[in-house]
Amino acid sequence: MTSGPAQGWPWRLARALLPGALLPGALLLAQMVGAPADAASLFVVCQAGAEISVVDTERGTVERIGVARAPAGIALSPDGRTAYVTHPDASLLTRIDTATRRVIDTTPVGGQPFAVVADPADGALYVSDWSADTVYRLDPQTLARTGALKVGRSPAGLALDARARRLYSADRESNAVSVIDLATFSRLASVPVGQAPYAFDAGNDPRFIAVANVRSGDVSLIDKADHSVARIAAGRMPYGLAIVPGTGRILVANQQSGTVSRLDPAAGRETGSLRLGGSPESVVVSPDGRHAYVTEWFADVVAVLDLEGLAVIARIPVGTGPRTMALVP
Repeated sequence: MTSGPAQGWPWRLARALLPGALLPGALLLAQMVGAPADAASLFVVCQAGAEISVVDTERGTVERIGVARAPAGIALSPDGRTAYVTHPDASLLTRIDTATRRVIDTTPVGGQPFAVVADPADGALYVSDWSADTVYRLDPQTLARTGALKVGRSPAGLALDARARRLYSADRESNAVSVIDLATFSRLASVPVGQAPYAFDAGNDPRFIAVANVRSGDVSLIDKADHSVARIAAGRMPYGLAIVPGTGRILVANQQSGTVSRLDPAAGRETGSLRLGGSPESVVVSPDGRHAYVTEWFADVVAVLDLEGLAVIARIPVGTGPRTMALVP
């Protein structure tokens, strides 16, 4: 993206100047020996290439779906049949049929739609507008706005806790997280966190929400009950994270460090680190907690990790500038 939640420098220039950003072709070939057996389709938003790369996680094969320019965020409908993709620079939302791999439509929605989530209860979409400091509720069929709520400055990531009926907005330039009640679509609290909160995980642990703070290089853990906050140091510029199901541990993609950190909330510290390079951007964990997928933004690959040993077992080439992901079982 050339506007909105930028990386701190123009991304096209950064891709051109970063030493070793484009790895030799031989290194990009997926080594699928010992690849995950929990087959799924990984929809990867490739911002610079204006495409969605669909990775078969069992075979390592890739299909490509062309979309409008500069896609950024992605979410799935509750039934997994539709993927929603935001385009902040073009004020658009694209819908994709996940079975046929075809674009259903691309609709003007106004503003700078960045993050998007879907409510499992009724399919309603929630979209953060970076430029308007607002979260919108959209009808999933018509994409018409059915609600608008002011939050903090420059809302980036969104996370939805279906059990608690809460929505969380990472208000990056306010250094805070907005807590939103879904029943009334009202803002309940603004919780101070680290500097430049960006990416979330709210649904995999009943006790806390985790948010990556890009500028302060740490992760804030927000207690869901009383909104108290603990912070754990990560690497430089943490841009993505995920809570591992069943363990409560947190994986963090540290863009500037070129690493993935494993954090233990109980111990309050990092318990492992893996160097990837290629500017790790986002993390998705398989439902069984055995594997993780990490986009390497400057290397144009998705790294497949074995979480038992915290090791890379595959690197799969995708489109240009891979950023966010959604896993379709």
